[in-house]
Amino acid sequence: MANDEKKETLTDRLCQKSKSIWEDEKLHGAIFDFAKPYSKFLTENKTERECTVWAIDELKKAGFVEGVSGNKCFMVNRGKAIIAAIKGKKSIENGFTLVVAHTDSPRIDLKQNPMYEDTGNAMFDTHYYGGIKKWQWTNIPLAIHGTIIKKDGTKLDVKWGEDGDTNFGPVLISDILIHLSSDQMTNPAHKIISGENLNALAGTMPLVGEDYKDEKDKVKLNILKLLNDKYGITEADFISAEFELVPAYKAQDVGMDKSLVMGYGHDDRICSYTALRALCDLKEQPELTAIVYLVDKEEIGSEGTTGAKTQFLEHFVSELAGGKPLWSIMQNSFCMSADVNAAFDVGFKDRFEAKNASYLGKGITLTKFTGRGGKGGSNDASAEFVGAVRMVLEDECVPFQTAELGAVDIGGGGTVAMYIAERGIDTIDAGPAVLGMHAPNETISKADLYGTYLAFVAFLGKFGDKYIKVAKGTH
Repeated sequence: MANDEKKETLTDRLCQKSKSIWEDEKLHGAIFDFAKPYSKFLTENKTERECTVWAIDELKKAGFVEGVSGNKCFMVNRGKAIIAAIKGKKSIENGFTLVVAHTDSPRIDLKQNPMYEDTGNAMFDTHYYGGIKKWQWTNIPLAIHGTIIKKDGTKLDVKWGEDGDTNFGPVLISDILIHLSSDQMTNPAHKIISGENLNALAGTMPLVGEDYKDEKDKVKLNILKLLNDKYGITEADFISAEFELVPAYKAQDVGMDKSLVMGYGHDDRICSYTALRALCDLKEQPELTAIVYLVDKEEIGSEGTTGAKTQFLEHFVSELAGGKPLWSIMQNSFCMSADVNAAFDVGFKDRFEAKNASYLGKGITLTKFTGRGGKGGSNDASAEFVGAVRMVLEDECVPFQTAELGAVDIGGGGTVAMYIAERGIDTIDAGPAVLGMHAPNETISKADLYGTYLAFVAFLGKFGDKYIKVAKGTH
């Protein structure tokens, strides 16, 4: 042994360690290069509909065709969810690998009858979507992204108030200044701003001119006239519309070393992006059919026709299998439920258990169970499947860590994992750490972004017989 070589200690051989991906200097270029198009994606795609359009475009560029006839194929569910596959060397009757992520994020929605005027202010009534700290959404610029179905059935997709929009500015939900907030500051946090008070200021200019002197609510009417002049819509068209208020920010590098990305919707678009990119970038035909499924409605319980509870997965697999029985196919299949974990926050250490927390920069996090308290609402993956996933990641030199979501009696959270597992599919939660989850702006590590992509490439592309035997306990 050379004098300058470090002798391996018993600790080195026996103790579990995780390290920062940044310690491998050879990866730095790839990490920063991968983050650039992701930041652009995050800036331009802030709703589930926009993410689906993006996914269709990416899949077509990678040679995927709509339907199930091609070796690379995809299906779209109502413009809000999408599923894509590369057919494996083995028949799908032998099972498939699945990465499922969601494209919806917490936000503020407009009500169906949202417009009113109050003391010279045109206002929008709202209803928040998903779990948020309501006060975080005040005093920031909010763009309006939406889809309108007009009276004649015409469909109109809009983005109002984003940077570069020459027609409309963003709206805002105001909060009272500190000088007048003595009563407010005595309230519990969840009562600082009530849901019914999350009303957005849309404008303050009244219609002027002789033609309008007898009109009422001239400020509200001015906003409606602007919309009608530009798009031909009326107030009644709000009834058959979906309007989402989202932060009017661009994703941007943060940290003096630019190692992080701050932006809206990392939860869970970071997993949606990396999963689809991994599928499109597979160089060889996988042993098992590889599927990526991007769903809607996770933030409100995975309900509805586009959430994970729907039978769209079954429909797609049934089409691939030519109508053969699904239960045995599902029993032979494996899933990474791709959703983010809570990054260890040095300002709130007591919210976590440090040995079982998710850290920025240490790669994708394998979360055996989520849930609350006594693992309520959790999938809780089997030791066999966790072992198989661990093996494929280690064999492919993919860095990873393990964690739970917060301290036992404090935290927790659900994902779509339990709904996938209900179908008989072995499932584990896996995703990167996010700081400030569900805030208007969340933060991730560029190293974890790239590490998550590598993990999905390994799982979708390399999970074959060697790992299946371990996952099924027949090794």
